[in-house]
Amino acid sequence: MKHLLLKTFIIALFAHTFLHSQQHKLSLSIFESDAVFAESNGLVAVEAEFFNKQTLTEIRQWYRVSKNESASVKNDEDESHFTNASNSEYLEILPDTRVTHQDKLIKGENFSDIPGEIAVLNYIIKFNTPGRYYVWVRAYSTGSEDNGIHVGLNNTWPETGKRIQWCNGKNNWTWSNKQRTKEEHCGVPNQIYLDIDKAGLHEIQFSMREDGFEFDKFILTQDTNYVPAGKDQDVLIIKKSQLESKIQGSNASYFKTIATILPENLSIASLEFPIKDTNFYINGKNWLAINPEEHEIAETTTTFEFKNGKYDIVFVGVGENDGSSIFTLLINGKEIGTYAPPLTENLFEEGKAFNALWENIKIKKGAKITVKAKVATDGNEWTRGRWAGIIFTPVGKGTLIQDAPSSFSQN
Repeated sequence: MKHLLLKTFIIALFAHTFLHSQQHKLSLSIFESDAVFAESNGLVAVEAEFFNKQTLTEIRQWYRVSKNESASVKNDEDESHFTNASNSEYLEILPDTRVTHQDKLIKGENFSDIPGEIAVLNYIIKFNTPGRYYVWVRAYSTGSEDNGIHVGLNNTWPETGKRIQWCNGKNNWTWSNKQRTKEEHCGVPNQIYLDIDKAGLHEIQFSMREDGFEFDKFILTQDTNYVPAGKDQDVLIIKKSQLESKIQGSNASYFKTIATILPENLSIASLEFPIKDTNFYINGKNWLAINPEEHEIAETTTTFEFKNGKYDIVFVGVGENDGSSIFTLLINGKEIGTYAPPLTENLFEEGKAFNALWENIKIKKGAKITVKAKVATDGNEWTRGRWAGIIFTPVGKGTLIQDAPSSFSQN
């Protein structure tokens, strides 16, 4: 009898573990890390299940649903609606504890009128055309308590992204860009939009308003008269390597390109640092460097003029083919870190491999930012300690900056 009970317990434990792992799998990103969505001619379409990541999932979570996959989560009364979903997959936020108006509404649990509070989905989009983008979302609603969601931009949640609403088109995949208001509960058309102030990579985010919401696809368009139909536009995905080739073919500065790839980035170019009595000189259009025939080391300091806070710091150095220069970053005289870019096959090269990343660094306005550089040699020639500048980005964004699709090299 004891053996039978033990065997039953082991089987139950295995089943629970397997089910949990399967459900966990359905809440993870399946999107390629080396790709971004691309806006073209003022329009971009994105599949909901192709999110980059989801956060704030302690209370509710988005799960992928397809023909062969669905999460076995308690309080999910809906059947699968993958038929006629774009890409035959979609996301549903579970558990769903408020199905009808009679079910108890619990703010901060099964309902949130605060954007960005619960279950945030993140999508990275390369915008080529700044401006106002109207947001259309394709969703499946079966009642009055699964028909709302919020949209945000770069961790901000503007009023024009709150309360996207569905009343019409029940029990079908239906597009909407209506905003629920106090006066009009079924929503006002063309009130949902986001303003993209500059070209580059931006994060588009969606968060829960009502649990049980089923999310298939979204479109951003600059055309106020555009109305999606059916599954509508194909999704345009670009590999980062494709973006790299475009940048290499232009005269764009690598530092300026990645420094502006997120709108919240702050930066100080090397050329903004003083050079008098520092042993540095201006090399080309974008770098400071050391003349190894005159100096071995150089040091320059400037003032941090931005607001107090914690930042990820990306130091943009330059790799060279005749040695690995050594760079040291200090804030108010305290060493943050030292690194040496690896050797290159080209005369010099910029890119992720030649940058340094220091995360979660506290800086106050007025702090002194110091860069020290020391030349090196391969035994025949000397490096010049070239560097392009420093980027200060919000904590958690440093890796994204490092992975920015850009590079530069010179044979």
